[in-house]
This record gives sequence, C-alpha cells and structure tokens, in this order.
Amino acid sequence: MKTFSRIAFGVIVVALFAAGGVYGSRALLSQESDASDTPEDKPVRVGLATPEKRVIEDIVRGVGTLMPIRSVALVPTSPGRVVDVPVASGDRVTDGDLIIRLDQREAEATLAEAEATLSETENEFRRIGELADRNTAADAQLETARAAYRRAEAAAMSARAALDDRELRAPFAGTIGIFDIEPGAYLTDGTEIVTLTDLASMEVDLSLPERYFDRIMIGQSISIQVPAYPGETFDGTITIRAPQIELDTRSFDLRAQIANPDGRLAGGMFAHVRVVLDTYSGLAVPDDAIISEGMESYVYTVTDSTASRQRIEPGRSLGSATEVVEGLDENDRVVIAGWNDLSDGASVEIDEDISRAGLE
Repeated sequence: MKTFSRIAFGVIVVALFAAGGVYGSRALLSQESDASDTPEDKPVRVGLATPEKRVIEDIVRGVGTLMPIRSVALVPTSPGRVVDVPVASGDRVTDGDLIIRLDQREAEATLAEAEATLSETENEFRRIGELADRNTAADAQLETARAAYRRAEAAAMSARAALDDRELRAPFAGTIGIFDIEPGAYLTDGTEIVTLTDLASMEVDLSLPERYFDRIMIGQSISIQVPAYPGETFDGTITIRAPQIELDTRSFDLRAQIANPDGRLAGGMFAHVRVVLDTYSGLAVPDDAIISEGMESYVYTVTDSTASRQRIEPGRSLGSATEVVEGLDENDRVVIAGWNDLSDGASVEIDEDISRAGLE
C-alpha cells in the first residue's frame, strides 16, 4: 500500500511540472508575439511640406494719429450781422468760395465817401501840378496837395479792405465742418465760425527707436491700416525725419503723408504704421512644423522614410509661416502633422492627404 502511494505522488508531481512548462512556454510565446506588435516598430503616419523660398520684408511698425495736411478755423475779422450763408455743414468748397456775408451797408457807405474824397484830392493835386509847371504855384502848395491825395488814396484802400472783410471766404479747397450760423445772427470779431479741412492728403506722426535712425529716409514708402477699414491698406511717403534723438525716450519722430483722394480717411483716426526697411530672399516653413522647447526650436525632416530631429533658427513671423534662418535647405521635407508621435530615427509613412509641396 505504501508503495502504491509513493508511485501516485510521483505521477502527480511530474504532471504538475509538465503543466507548468507548457504554461511558461505559452506565456513566453505570447510576450514575444506582443513585443513584435509594439507601436515602436510601426511607421508613424505623417504629413510633409517643403520649405518655400519667399521674399521676406524687414519691417518696423509704429502707431500714430492721422491728421489733415491743412485745417483752419474760419474767423471773421470784424463784427456784424449775418445776411447770407450760402454753404452748409459738410459741403465741399473751392478756394475763394463765400462762406458767410455780413451786413455791408455801413462799409459800402464808408468806401463811397473815401472814393469821393480820393477823386477830389486827385483833381486838386493835378490842378496844382499844372500851375507849378507854369511857375504860378509854390512848391509848398504842390507838396500839400500831393500829401492830401496820398491820404485819400490810403483811406480808400482801407475802406475797400473793410468792405472785403464783410465776406468770409474759403482760403483753400476743402470740406466745411459742422456749424450752426444762420442769417440774422450777430458775430463779434474773433468768433470761430467753422473749421475748413483739406482732406486730399493726410499725415501721421510717429516715433521709432533710436536703432532705426539711419534706416529711415525722406521719400521712403510706408503703409497704414486703420480700424475703420479692417484689412485695407493705405500707402504713403515719409516727408520729415527729426534731426535728433529724444533723450528721455531714446526715440526719434517722423512724419509721413498719405494720399486721400476719395476722402475716406479722417483726422483723428488711429493708424498702425508699417515701414519696410529692406527685402531679401529666404526660406519659410509652416508654423505647424516648428517644435519649440524653451529657447530652442526644432523640426523633423524625413529622408528615405526616416525622421530626423533638426534644430533650426527661426526668423520673422510671416503669417501662418515662419522664416528659417539656419538649419534647413529648400530640398528638405519637414513634418507638419504627426510629429508628436515621432522620435529621432523613427520610421514614417507619408500621408499624402495632409502633405503639400509648399506653403498655403
């Protein structure tokens, strides 16, 4: 009986070892199979783009306020009652157009009297002159007549100017501002009537840092954008560059003129000013391709279906693309999608649906 028990125990132990061996073999085979299917060995699907040659602009930007080239407050030089207002707020006028007319009756009477006196003294001066030619009038009489004639002439000129001052006329072509003067109103001298503005050209003043001083020249082109017309650009020219640097700001002032033939720009508009300092040829890649880590930037390039991590030196932002100063050439292909699953040396599969030859 004891012998039979020992034999049975041995059979059970052998069976257990055999079962363990089979299980271990299956587990090992399963691990090997799992390892052969890991994602590390699968190509990563990526989208590619080719760096594009572009004309890149070296730009400095500033801000300023638009002002008309000419704008004056119209003021009568003498008091009086308004008898005529032939223009209205917002009217366009030409040089010399009548804006308002004051009561002229007193001025006309004064002028008539002055011209009558002038005629009398002129006749007397001629009569004494003829007598002096015949030596029948003294030189003193001739000088007295001449002086009277000159005084009368000056008085007539003054009276004529006073009559002219009863009319307020446009000193240049422009647009009338808002005013509320009606016939019958009494104006004192020095009363501001309305503002006349020449909108044919506008100007903008701005300041730039000292380092740009030798790169800004009179005649240089600029462009501006204003909030009133999103997306639109208006071109102009630099007309003045200050001859010195402001000590407190280490900046200098400049002024530019912008053509405004259709009158769309108005004084007081806030302007974003753009000055192109230089243009040059360079490479650009989509922003989607650039990986930023701290102060450094990288891209993945692909050669023979293998990804390489490449450090680059980015330059200017070009909208949805960025200039690459160093690190790439125009024949490289850079990853624009899928790089978050990449590592240096990884195999890739190119997805043509998200790849492109250049920049969009």
